[in-house]
Amino acid sequence: MSKRKREDPMRLAAPCGLYCGACSIRDAVNRNDKTLLELMTLGIEKYLRHPVDVTDLSCDGCLSAVRAAPCRECAIRDCAVSRGISRCAACNEFPCQLIEDFNNDGLAHHSEVLDNVRRQREIGIDAWLEEQAKRWACQNCGTAVDWYSRNCRRCGATLQGHF
Repeated sequence: MSKRKREDPMRLAAPCGLYCGACSIRDAVNRNDKTLLELMTLGIEKYLRHPVDVTDLSCDGCLSAVRAAPCRECAIRDCAVSRGISRCAACNEFPCQLIEDFNNDGLAHHSEVLDNVRRQREIGIDAWLEEQAKRWACQNCGTAVDWYSRNCRRCGATLQGHF
C-alpha cells in the first residue's frame, strides 16, 4: 500500500464509466482502514464467489497495473482492452448487454455507468473527470469522499448526492 507522488487522473476513469476516485475499496486502502477492508472482503467474496484477502484490494485505478480483485476480474475492462480502447465511450457497440447488465446488477454505484459513459461522450473525458472530482468531494472542505460516505471524515458535513 504505497503512497503515490502524483496521480494520473486518467487512471480514475474506469472503462465502464465508474469514477475510481470515489471507489470505497480504494479509499479504505489509501487510508489503511484495516477493519473496513476486512469487512469489504466478505462482500467482495460473495460478489466474486471466491475467497479474497485484504492484500487483494490494493488498487491504483482500473487502467493501472495494480487493480483490486473485483477490477482484475472485470469483463467490461477485458472487453475494452480486447478492442484496443480504454473506455466504453469509444466503443461503437455501446451500450452492449454486458454494460447494461452491470448498470442493473443492484449495486448503487454501478447504476449510473450508462449515464456516465453518455456524459463522457458529450463533454469529453477531461471535463467528465473534473465533474467527478467535484462531485465526489465534500462541498464544505473539499476532502475527497467515496461513493457510500454519508458524512465527510474531515469536517463531518453531511454529503449530498451520494449513494
